[in-house]
Amino acid sequence: MKNLITTCAFAIGLFSGSVNAETYICKMKPDAHDYGWISKIIVVHVNETGDKVLVNDALVQEAYDKPIPATIVVNREKRLTIKWEVDGLETVRGVTMNRFMYRLTILKARGNKAIVKANPAGYIWDLGGSGKCRVGK
Repeated sequence: MKNLITTCAFAIGLFSGSVNAETYICKMKPDAHDYGWISKIIVVHVNETGDKVLVNDALVQEAYDKPIPATIVVNREKRLTIKWEVDGLETVRGVTMNRFMYRLTILKARGNKAIVKANPAGYIWDLGGSGKCRVGK
């Protein structure tokens, strides 16, 4: 976990450059058994203009070894919602998941409460978790 935050901080340092940039460090807890697809820590960095986002967690780190760009769905005063995909991860049974789609909502107006959903491509079930984010600059 320490390596994840250090790696993300380094990469985000390259991405940022303004005091208006925000970094959310979210501690998540799965809603039910997550089979390891919901990371306990998700780090999100929004650039100074609010139009670009980097995301990092244990699964992103495992697949790409660096933070990846995420798509902004909503970025308003009260809420930030982003989505991203992770490809090529392997299950504990050795099955490769071609694509896992994630969606994270940070409710800024509710003390940075966070909700994450994960959907594997081709399956009808989804996984979820919730937690709280702290904001760093």
